[in-house]
Amino acid sequence: MSLSVGIVGLPNSGKSTLFNALMQRQIAQVAEYPYTTIEPNVGVVEVPDERLDKIAEAIRGNPSTSLRPSALRSLRLEETDEPKIVPAAIRFIDIAGLIKGAAQGEGLGNQFLSHIREVDAILHVVRNFENQKVPHVSSKIDPISDIETVNLELELVEIKKPTIYVLNVDESQLTGESVNQLIKQIEQTTSQPVIPVCAKLEAELSDLSEDEQKEYLKEIGINRSSLDQVITASYKLLDLVTFFTIAGDRQVQAWPVKVGTTIIEAAGMVHSDFAKGFITAEVCDWQKLVESGNWHEAREKGLVHFAGRDEVIKDGEVVEFKFRV
Repeated sequence: MSLSVGIVGLPNSGKSTLFNALMQRQIAQVAEYPYTTIEPNVGVVEVPDERLDKIAEAIRGNPSTSLRPSALRSLRLEETDEPKIVPAAIRFIDIAGLIKGAAQGEGLGNQFLSHIREVDAILHVVRNFENQKVPHVSSKIDPISDIETVNLELELVEIKKPTIYVLNVDESQLTGESVNQLIKQIEQTTSQPVIPVCAKLEAELSDLSEDEQKEYLKEIGINRSSLDQVITASYKLLDLVTFFTIAGDRQVQAWPVKVGTTIIEAAGMVHSDFAKGFITAEVCDWQKLVESGNWHEAREKGLVHFAGRDEVIKDGEVVEFKFRV
């Protein structure tokens, strides 16, 4: 299943800077001239999910949850002091900047538009920052006009994708009222959500430790980095929900699936053997599992139910698959 979000926008809008911040390492080349990105850069980003830590705490020190008759088998992992946490992940693809006339081949437009066709959703970066060293392709900062330019090029080649907008602002604009007004204007124009981000700041923060990041953000009057919001919004844009699997007290893993995914389809994602030999699945809401303290207690309280192959996965469910060897 493809889980990819294409980062698009005009040249010098800050796409590659945002991509690098998301990757937390310098993958894409960044320079102060158009067409820095020719071939798309691809990176996998973990999806922040506080539920993982809470589930891990609940299963810590508990014996394996698996039923172990001879006809059943569960995953076996090496013992560790702390449960291993495996988050869900999505791909971000940094696509070269589009310009007016891209649909007619301007600025290598045909090549870049073909990359956009391959993604599942679009993260549209719109420039609102001033920097004389980074010229705007239209020689003026006009976010609404920039959005119209890019959207027209996509419309001309009939590319329609779920989209969110990232307004790339100066650091000083993050807490300003003028930006809030601009966000409302963009949302009214596009009917899509807008997230204000200072990509330059986020890229600089990625070089700091977690404590240093918190201290710096506190100094400039910002509560937290905007990247988690960008990642979470992108995840929702892909129409995904998350289910969890646990392996005794050793691992908890988040699995991204499309809304409407069935138990048997989810089983096949975890392991092909789970789907081939599927018998049933035990399912418990993550919060009820945490409140119960462990899987056994949740089962004793009647909070775990058996699910057949055609039951639809719900967001936040913890699933244990039972299957024949």
